[in-house]
Amino acid sequence: MEKYLVASSGDTLDSKVSGRFGHSGYFLVVDPRTLEYEAFPGVSNYEDQTIRKFINTDISKVIVGNIGPALYKEVTAYGCKIYLCRNMPVPEAIKKVKDGDIPVLKEPTLKHSIHSARKTGYNFGGHGKISISRM
Repeated sequence: MEKYLVASSGDTLDSKVSGRFGHSGYFLVVDPRTLEYEAFPGVSNYEDQTIRKFINTDISKVIVGNIGPALYKEVTAYGCKIYLCRNMPVPEAIKKVKDGDIPVLKEPTLKHSIHSARKTGYNFGGHGKISISRM
């Protein structure tokens, strides 16, 4: 049975897709046919733990608002396809991915992971250092 992993701002289907995959507030494992789901609290310490929590499940597609290079590489190494669904309610994102309206993401949406930016003080677009806070 195919399932989707959705980085979510909340623990229900009424939530929106989270803008930060590795630091998402919640992860929803959703059956795209029935919309039955299970909610899991997000991972806040190390982004590489995120996908490992779901490795033994039937996840084939991952829905994100953004994803950095480290997690992009890890998620795709597990054979999952990644879909960019910024600012969408979770049910809308699931439907669009299921219906083929959203293309598979071919590269990370961020050039550096949040952790790399914090460690190096990397400046994103001249707007100062990014804020490392939980959404």
